[in-house]
Amino acid sequence: MAVPILIIENLNKSFGRVQAASNINLTFDEGVLTSVIGPNGAGKSTLINMLSGSLPVDSGRVIFQGTEITHLPIHRRVRLGLCRSFQVVNVFPELTVFDNIQIPVLTMLNRSRKLLRSIFKEKSARAEVNRILAMIGLVSEAQTPASALSHGDQRVLEVGIALAARPKLLFLDEPTAGMNPVERVKILDNIRRLSAIGKTTFVIVEHDMDVEFSLSQRVIVLHHGAVIGDGSTAEVQANPRVREVYLGEEVAS
Repeated sequence: MAVPILIIENLNKSFGRVQAASNINLTFDEGVLTSVIGPNGAGKSTLINMLSGSLPVDSGRVIFQGTEITHLPIHRRVRLGLCRSFQVVNVFPELTVFDNIQIPVLTMLNRSRKLLRSIFKEKSARAEVNRILAMIGLVSEAQTPASALSHGDQRVLEVGIALAARPKLLFLDEPTAGMNPVERVKILDNIRRLSAIGKTTFVIVEHDMDVEFSLSQRVIVLHHGAVIGDGSTAEVQANPRVREVYLGEEVAS
């Protein structure tokens, strides 16, 4: 049996009297497109911040590919292959699409001791950037300033920037936020296609249930920092607790 790519054991986090994460135990399997949903204040951002290293845990353990990373800083987690994108678009607006991706690609190549000659490094970087542009569908926009892209394509570019780190696991924080319906369909298709390639395991954090149910193989539901649902879309939709809390329905006992 394959070892899960990420294991969370008894994770807790409080802010004063508010319990933002309450004894969370979860495993994430490699290649399974997973969504984490819940109303505002459910603890989604707190959980992802702890897993990505931007927020310390109060107690519990986080294990990534067999290595405990509970107290590792963000850059160490990125080097191991655990990355995230943020809810707010995070690109260099004055640079071209190509250059936005080339910067993290060169950073990764500079860490490789095998690439000693600058000319070889430059050729390798260009090839890698072009590969990522093809993956995210922005080849035709390579020389376009990021500021000239639509909001949806800026979010797609941000995914490409994250992919430059060659992550094994990538958290996407509300990737469809602020998008119109056409842009939303485009980025969801991109995520679905990238997930199918199989090199990166995607975990999507969203409050929009329609987005999650249309995209994910597995859905995790949080409420007041606790997991109240976990399973396939059909299983979560039929879960009485989820229907009561998230959908506002009273389920007869």
